[in-house]
Amino acid sequence: MLRALFLTRQKFGGAASLARSLVPGLESNGIEAVIDVADDWIPEKTGWAVDRKVSRQVRDAGKGFDFILAWGYRCAWACSEAFYLKKPWGYVAYDTPKTTHDQLIGRLGAARIGICCSRAGKRILDDADAVNLEVIVPGVAVPAGLPSKEVARDMLGVDQNARLVVGVGRAVTDSAIDVFDEISGQLAEEVPRLAARFQILGGNRKLATAEPVDPGFDTWTLIQAADLVFCPDRRSGFKMAAAMGMALGKPVVLRELSSLREIGVPEISLEFFDGDDDAYYRIIDLLATPQSMEAIGNAARARAEDYLSLERCVGQFAHAIKESVGRR
Repeated sequence: MLRALFLTRQKFGGAASLARSLVPGLESNGIEAVIDVADDWIPEKTGWAVDRKVSRQVRDAGKGFDFILAWGYRCAWACSEAFYLKKPWGYVAYDTPKTTHDQLIGRLGAARIGICCSRAGKRILDDADAVNLEVIVPGVAVPAGLPSKEVARDMLGVDQNARLVVGVGRAVTDSAIDVFDEISGQLAEEVPRLAARFQILGGNRKLATAEPVDPGFDTWTLIQAADLVFCPDRRSGFKMAAAMGMALGKPVVLRELSSLREIGVPEISLEFFDGDDDAYYRIIDLLATPQSMEAIGNAARARAEDYLSLERCVGQFAHAIKESVGRR
């Protein structure tokens, strides 16, 4: 069986969730995938001294593996420094890049494959002359044994008659947690029995209106409890919480980003907004029209079953890994 190391710095978040969800299916495709969370030994900063130390650790971590898959640009940088062309490795560009500096693009060029989770992300890297790129849209599958909406609400301590809006994101500026919290406050003034919950992953942020959800709480259960999923992210290549919401038939409201427009059809399977004020009015209108919420949720579920299939995603990852190992 081919052995692949998934090297990541994230314990939480969409990329971490995708990596975990791929492991069982890859095994069925003849690939043993092992996840190594290196947040404690691959720092954010780079530089000669840091790269030299990290390179030794990456090479040690990669011993016994046929292929190394770096999740994110920082891990890709580390793999390039450690292996360059000496060992098969690739990377997953889950988010769109913050920079396309020549030093980053040059290092990415040593990878046998760069897996982009959106066409928008691939276009940005293409324009910067990155090579060996392929788009694989992440997939989701509703887990077996997921509790009902009523039970999920009991687990959260949310009233069964409340209008529950939920969000999920890492404790970074791009997640726009401040926007979720502010709009939750505005909604609470207009919507009777409104409840707002935000699961902050990998950090702490103070919330004025929305109640925080422990990062260890099952995200699928959180979204199952919701009436609406609100994703105000300022930068995102793919939004796992939105995909989960779609798979569960929930209406999802997202910021108008080119990468996110790919996962659904505006006003049919997803609702998009431009500015923050627009988000408030979109959510108000949806909560006031249950028929629209149901129609969007049903269309979202149908879209997820096709475009966001986990089985399709696993098959494409397996093919990409095997092909990369065989490429010289």
